[in-house]
Amino acid sequence: MHTSQRIGWLFGIGVPLMILALVLQTITLASQDYRTVLITALALTFVADSFFVAAFIHGRLIARCASVVLILPTAFVVADFLRRAPHSFS
Repeated sequence: MHTSQRIGWLFGIGVPLMILALVLQTITLASQDYRTVLITALALTFVADSFFVAAFIHGRLIARCASVVLILPTAFVVADFLRRAPHSFS
């Protein structure tokens, strides 16, 4: 498999995982019990980030720039986790 195909696979797997993590972060529950949603979103974000880091390491300039841009939503997911976690885990 060529490097460009491998990079495409890494982005092809990482992007849907990041989108799913962002969707999970926007869920509002009537029960206010966000534990499962927060942990799942955080786990999906870290798995997606591992694919983006691999693309950054093995890719060329365009893949590296795309990786940096695609890792940016991690800040939103982590910030939302830190905002909601004290209320959900206490």
